[in-house]
Amino acid sequence: MAIPAALVGFGMPSWLSLSSPAFALKSDVRVVYTPAYMLRTGQRKAIYNFSEFRRNQSERVSRDDDAQPFLHPAYEAAIFVPLSFLPYRAAYLTWTGVNFVIVALIYTLLRPFLTGLLDLGLRWMPLALLIGFLPIALTIIEGQDSLFLLLVLVMAYRRIGSNDAEAGLLLSLGVFRFQVLLPIVALFLLWRRWRFVAGWFAGSAALAAISAAITGIGAQIQYVKLLQAASRVSFWLLLGRMPNLRALFAACGLGIVPLAVTSVLVFLIALFVGNRQDSQQKLLLAVSVSAIVPWYLFMHDVSVLALPLLLAISQSVGQGQWMRALKPLLVLTGFASFWFAQHSFYLGVLLTLFFFGLQVADSRRPLIAGSELTG
Repeated sequence: MAIPAALVGFGMPSWLSLSSPAFALKSDVRVVYTPAYMLRTGQRKAIYNFSEFRRNQSERVSRDDDAQPFLHPAYEAAIFVPLSFLPYRAAYLTWTGVNFVIVALIYTLLRPFLTGLLDLGLRWMPLALLIGFLPIALTIIEGQDSLFLLLVLVMAYRRIGSNDAEAGLLLSLGVFRFQVLLPIVALFLLWRRWRFVAGWFAGSAALAAISAAITGIGAQIQYVKLLQAASRVSFWLLLGRMPNLRALFAACGLGIVPLAVTSVLVFLIALFVGNRQDSQQKLLLAVSVSAIVPWYLFMHDVSVLALPLLLAISQSVGQGQWMRALKPLLVLTGFASFWFAQHSFYLGVLLTLFFFGLQVADSRRPLIAGSELTG
């Protein structure tokens, strides 16, 4: 009972700073607020033009010599258009509130699968664990959009047991984080879950068409070029912020070959283990892989790991296996240490690898109790 409270408490200094104007200006909300404003004011073809983007951000938000370009599909900017009617700081606080609502919605959708924890009579505990999970806390504080990706995964998880195509279609809503979703889709492709993959491709194609309709084909070509340019940015500037294998191996002075071999090994282990599992277990395993092997992965992206972690903890508690529950709980708790080591996020992949190992070790046992599967 003390752990969730402690996890929330670690981030308390940051929570108390949410209303600070300086905090808002450091937020990543400005990166989506600016293109949303440009869409609303008839500049839809210029949202990927960095000079125009930067000019609008300077006028609407504040001057920022380190401004970052908008690197997401145009359909996401359209979602933020209502916020562009507000002054920037009000938009930031509104988006912070929306993120808390998304956390509550995630909790509500997961409740039928968390009976192990809820049967203890501590209904606040899963919600506190969600808010106290460092990647989720950072998502809210930084004004990122990774909670929407977690929500999409939760919805896909609920549907995948009965309708693969709908689950894949739901997952495509998170294509704005395509680098996180690609390992999941690749695994389901190799597992020959054709309906799931077809649903994802159909949804992704539809969103790409919507984005092209919003900005025009020329802007979409510019978007692709912008992504190519971003890929050439010095990796060392991002090293401490990326909790993936790539950052860990670079920090250890290891080259691309050991990285490629290890990534392929993780992928093949997941492929082999997942062959013996049902659709829901496959998705949970693939989510863990998606928090290990992507080329670009930031701490807020690791929010997706909350789904398999909470389910693993609840299932073990429900069976009275407290020592078994302690292991994923230690992983969830371990991320809190990065409140005090924010330049060493690359070490976070060690926690994810440990949890992936737990999933592999437990692969002969159902991760979710049968009673919870019907939830």
